[in-house]
Amino acid sequence: MQKIVLVSLASLMLVLAGCSSTPEKDELEEETKLEVMTAQQLFDRAKTSLRSGNYTRAIEMLEEIDTRYPFGSISEQAKMDLLYAYFKKADYEAGQALADRFLRQHPQHENADYVYYMKGVMHYESEVGLFKQTFQADLETRDTTNLEAAFDNFKALVEVYPESKYAPDARKRMIQIRNLLAENQLHIARYYMERDIYIGAANRAKYIVENFPQTPAVPYALDMLIKAYNILELPELAEQYRKVLLLNYPDYDFADL
Repeated sequence: MQKIVLVSLASLMLVLAGCSSTPEKDELEEETKLEVMTAQQLFDRAKTSLRSGNYTRAIEMLEEIDTRYPFGSISEQAKMDLLYAYFKKADYEAGQALADRFLRQHPQHENADYVYYMKGVMHYESEVGLFKQTFQADLETRDTTNLEAAFDNFKALVEVYPESKYAPDARKRMIQIRNLLAENQLHIARYYMERDIYIGAANRAKYIVENFPQTPAVPYALDMLIKAYNILELPELAEQYRKVLLLNYPDYDFADL
């Protein structure tokens, strides 16, 4: 009986010892560890977390570097890694703020092309990626603010750094963005046509033709111009755009919009 009691007491002591290590205590100890780590130690740990896909942990350590060691080669590389970690976590707001700050502080930095590229990608993904992956919404009906910002970032990249390794992908994304922006305008033009707002429809269609040449939306915009101007009893303008349509798109099927 005494032996059983002793065993029970020993088990109870082990349980109590285990309870003494709480999540709050572990978190406090971990924060203390971060505070005494050098920049290199933090950077190495962050790299390990990035490689393992633990972006939350990587961000924690990279932000620590950014706060405590704002200057130096490790700090600059840490910012690049932090930018990537924000992107992987889809924290685009924090990523954009970091990118803007970095470009203000280091406008001629050797990695500035990467920062412009990531700014564009984050704007792009916050619009295209989000709605493709979650809502499957028609992209032409969405607000285009982020797409326009992405286009501007990619444009800055290819103009200032045409030989950058990121430039080819930026150019491809620019083409896709132009197509999406043209489709957005075409969607608005169709909205006007369906509600008999023919002048508004014609203006939107004309905007597509003049500002988004060589996009898939152009022949449909020309078709809409022909229909709108005929309804508005402006046959000369309708004929003018009919000739343009036939010249550039001889196989176009004049189907109803």
